[in-house]
Amino acid sequence: MKSHLSRILAIAVIGALAACASATPASAQSAFQGAFTLPDDVRWQGKNLPAGDYTFSLKSAALPAQLVVHGSGGSCFIVTSVTDDRATGERSFLIVERHGVTSFIREMYLADLALHLRYEAPRIPKDEKQLVQGPATSEKVFIASNNSYTHK
Repeated sequence: MKSHLSRILAIAVIGALAACASATPASAQSAFQGAFTLPDDVRWQGKNLPAGDYTFSLKSAALPAQLVVHGSGGSCFIVTSVTDDRATGERSFLIVERHGVTSFIREMYLADLALHLRYEAPRIPKDEKQLVQGPATSEKVFIASNNSYTHK
């Protein structure tokens, strides 16, 4: 009985140590932080974002790239595993693509990191498919950076 209790205690201590060692500090710095304003409602990786002002942080430039987006309606996580590293010489931006009445985020470019993040187009509901007969249009929404990231 005593050895069984010792074994359980040892497993609990090892588990607690592993949890403490793997926890990231609350003050960990993001790879990129910024803000943007959406002129219209959009879909972004399955999330519906109403028009308005947003701030975001990119946890890491490593894949999968994880954004935490904050707006007046709350926060959400946006994830992508499709990236491209190439500088365009432009400011940071989002590409909002429109197909009829459906608008979605297709791409995010973060100039300080020379990083393009690409996102999938949402499935268009059957009741909207008839409205999507014209060509797709896109709009560039610029991102204001409050980034203190330094390349190492």
